[in-house]
Amino acid sequence: MNYNWRVIKFGLNDQLNQDGALLENAIVEVQWKLTAEDFDGVTASYVGTTKLDAKNVSSTDFIALNDLTLEQVLGWVKDSIHPNEMDRINKQLDAKVERNRVRTIKPNW
Repeated sequence: MNYNWRVIKFGLNDQLNQDGALLENAIVEVQWKLTAEDFDGVTASYVGTTKLDAKNVSSTDFIALNDLTLEQVLGWVKDSIHPNEMDRINKQLDAKVERNRVRTIKPNW
């Protein structure tokens, strides 16, 4: 099974970090989509939302919105998903792929 992650949208908010510095346009929510595709090209998708908090991010470690990469954001999302939750999501995707599979037969007539 191949998996493809995509960010759908961000939720932004200005946040004060633990040092009292204002972090403008901090990403506090990421809506994402994970698509599974099997070897026959049958696909299924799962949409999730991950809450993030920049309060513990120092000003020097804060990455401005325009400087972020997809890999960084997906890294935050993946790091925030507990392994048991990821197993549950993958099982749901596997089951959806099986439901989406179209079986064909040749008629005998």
